[in-house]
Amino acid sequence: MSPALRALSLALPLLGLAATWGYTHVRAQQGTEWDVPIAGYDPRDLLRGHYVVFTYDWPVSERVSELVYARELCIQGTAPTIDRVTFGDGRACGNPVRAYDYSDDFGGGITTGRLYVSQAEGARLQEQLTDPALQGTVHIRLRADGHITPLRISFRPRPAVPTTPPAADEP
Repeated sequence: MSPALRALSLALPLLGLAATWGYTHVRAQQGTEWDVPIAGYDPRDLLRGHYVVFTYDWPVSERVSELVYARELCIQGTAPTIDRVTFGDGRACGNPVRAYDYSDDFGGGITTGRLYVSQAEGARLQEQLTDPALQGTVHIRLRADGHITPLRISFRPRPAVPTTPPAADEP
C-alpha cells in the first residue's frame, strides 16, 4: 500500500468525525430562545456533578396535573416572552416542545431540564435557587423539531402574590 493511500485511510475517519461534529454544532445553534420560569430544582444534583436539574414552570392554564404525562406542548407568544402554553393536540404549532423518547429523569423532557455549569457557577446558582425572594428563569433554545437546549439561568425578584382583602362579614 502506498504512503498516500495509507495517509488517506487514516484521514478519512477524521474527516467523517469533523463533519459529524460540524453538523451537530450547527444544529445546536439553531432555534428560538425563550424564557421559562423555574418551579423548583434538585439540590442533590449539584453534589453529584456540575449541573443543575430543575423543573419548568410552564404557564399552562388547565390540566396542570397532566403536564407530567404530556408528550407535546405548544408555546404561544413572541420570543423570548411566553404568553401561554397549551397541550399539543396534533394540530400545527409554530413553537412545539416535544418530550424525548426516553425518561424525563435524564433532564431532557417537558417537565425537567438539566443545565451544565462550572463548579463556581453551581455554588452561585444553588445559593440563588434557595432564596425565596428570587424567581429563577431558564433561557432555552427551542428548535423547530421541539428539542429544548437550556442555555443559562437568571434571576429576578419574585412577583408579589396578590392578596385579597377579607370580605366585610369576616373578622
